[in-house]
Amino acid sequence: MGRSPGGRSTSLSVRGVAVLAALIMLAGCARNSPVTAADLPSLPASSGATTPSTAPLPTEPSPTPTPSVTPSPTPPPKPVDPLAGVSAKTRKAFKPCLTKAVGPHSGGACARLVQKTLKSVHYYNWGIASRINTAGVNAILNYQRSRGLAATGVVRKATWIALATKARVIPQVLPKKCTTTKGVILCVDQAHRKLFWIRNGKVVKTFKIRVGGWNYYVKSKKWKVFATANGTWKVYDKQVDPPSEQYGSGAMPYATIFYPDMYVHYSPGFHAVGYATSSHGCVNIGKLSEAMWIFKHTPIGAKVYIYSQKVKKTA
Repeated sequence: MGRSPGGRSTSLSVRGVAVLAALIMLAGCARNSPVTAADLPSLPASSGATTPSTAPLPTEPSPTPTPSVTPSPTPPPKPVDPLAGVSAKTRKAFKPCLTKAVGPHSGGACARLVQKTLKSVHYYNWGIASRINTAGVNAILNYQRSRGLAATGVVRKATWIALATKARVIPQVLPKKCTTTKGVILCVDQAHRKLFWIRNGKVVKTFKIRVGGWNYYVKSKKWKVFATANGTWKVYDKQVDPPSEQYGSGAMPYATIFYPDMYVHYSPGFHAVGYATSSHGCVNIGKLSEAMWIFKHTPIGAKVYIYSQKVKKTA
């Protein structure tokens, strides 16, 4: 290695460089300015000093992913047997009819089964006809109301199941409106075919009634289900013999009127043939003396509440 005059080495030792760098750093702090690369002496390539490696550190190998397990599909629930619990004989009779619709003028084995079953539960009190007649349709309607089903007059799956499983009549429960209304209120229970005459929450009298059903317009002879509309109404008139364009004089004696097309009145037809026919929406009373009592004791302005209890559909 060459020497300068005086015998000094032409290059600083590594130790000397370190001392010099420290002094410069101290000077930098004193002048309150950062130390730059220009303040440091460059080192010859032969000095043996090394610079830090800028190569990235080795990384750990990524863990091997755990293979995902596909869950087995849940099998669909087995369909509920609508005729579970019935006898083999009943199942044999009803199963072919579950997909059938039996209503006005329907014939065949399923129509006969409807009449026979309704007869056994006292909703159809006439001979078994080859086709569903007026009495048959009204028996279906009254049965459907009594079991909390939609009153359509047509037997479909829900009604078939009720007939086959001997569904019970829905409980007779007076709605809160009937027991909390001040004064007189007429509560009409379509399911149980009863009218409750109530004063200040107390039932004073109970009457057997007939409501709307399968009937026809006298002039046009067109048949349809005439419904007695549920809801809250108010007595606004009373007439001993109200006029009627459709049915003439004497058709609705002692009418307590709470809606233009719905009265509480005596019905000669209900008195004569019972539930073989129906009203056209009115609330029929089968005894003249009872219709007269209601007429006399029900004041104008009294409320009328008509209701039909329902149950959840089974199909």
